[in-house]
Amino acid sequence: MKIPLPPGSDRFTRRFFMLCLWAIALVSSVITAMVLPSLLSPNWWMWLLLLIVVMYAVITLATIAWKRILSTYITKPFAQIAESAQLVSGGVTSARVPLATMPSSEAYLAAEAVNTLADKAGKDIAEMKKLERVRTEFLGNVSHELRTPIFSIQGYLETLLDGAIDDPEVSHKFVERAHQNTKRLNILLSDLIDISKIESGEMRLSFRYFNLCDVVRETLSSLEIQAQQAEVALITNVINNGEIMVYGDKERLAQVVLNILQNAIKYNRTNGSVTISVEIQPQEVTVRIRDTGIGIPPSDKTRIFERFYRVDKDRSRSVGGTGLGLAIVKHILEAHQAPFGVESEVGVGTEIWFILKR
Repeated sequence: MKIPLPPGSDRFTRRFFMLCLWAIALVSSVITAMVLPSLLSPNWWMWLLLLIVVMYAVITLATIAWKRILSTYITKPFAQIAESAQLVSGGVTSARVPLATMPSSEAYLAAEAVNTLADKAGKDIAEMKKLERVRTEFLGNVSHELRTPIFSIQGYLETLLDGAIDDPEVSHKFVERAHQNTKRLNILLSDLIDISKIESGEMRLSFRYFNLCDVVRETLSSLEIQAQQAEVALITNVINNGEIMVYGDKERLAQVVLNILQNAIKYNRTNGSVTISVEIQPQEVTVRIRDTGIGIPPSDKTRIFERFYRVDKDRSRSVGGTGLGLAIVKHILEAHQAPFGVESEVGVGTEIWFILKR
């Protein structure tokens, strides 16, 4: 990459050589003017002494000029660069070398390199702090999510051991609740394993062409009982035996459709509906999943794809959500480089859409 240099930044070398040329020319002139007459003069030793004094003065002036140039063009700017580099290495990533004060191209390039390293160090440190904060939040959320079903199971079992097991009605109810919490725990652990594999890069995607209609029909069929229990109607414009070929990992994209549909059912209202529609374009297919549920406030729309983030925490607990479904959706769609988004209105419903390649 070509770095723009300040005007006159290449004068150092020219000035140095010009000074040397002027000094040589001056000394040569003095020698010529003084040596030739001395050959004809009986006081030649006086001329020799004067020549020595003049040459000494010229050398002294040249040395002073050289030190001044050395200080201006090398010592001071590189000392400034070294100071900034030490500050950056000590963690002060805001330290910068003012490029406008650099007198030569060499100093400018060195200062630019230090500033670039400082910028990168600042970004790396900010990213590390962000990752550490996310990791801390994630561990806290995982601990809380695991603690809830485990404590519930523990409470039910302790109650049974304390004598409730002798009451058939109570024991059956408590065992059933404990079983529900074990299923919730299993789902949570499965989601944690999935998102861990995706984020670490261990999950390998198998890209190929497949029939999107099959995925939609199979997913809707698997959710029929859940939708009936929630009194939510499932609607689609995908016709039976239809064929819409798209490119991607079939199993993972089926997981995307499943997670979004499950959320749409869980957060819907009684006698509501969930509609999944497919819009075909020449090079792509848009999938839209729309519900008639509680909706999402504008302030929460940008956060619903975060891990463990819930708009309605109380309802999430009652319907058994892990808070990881949409985070997994986000990672899978990003791995497919598939655009996606959400549109929602509180009290009206939510629509999540994504685009797949044909």
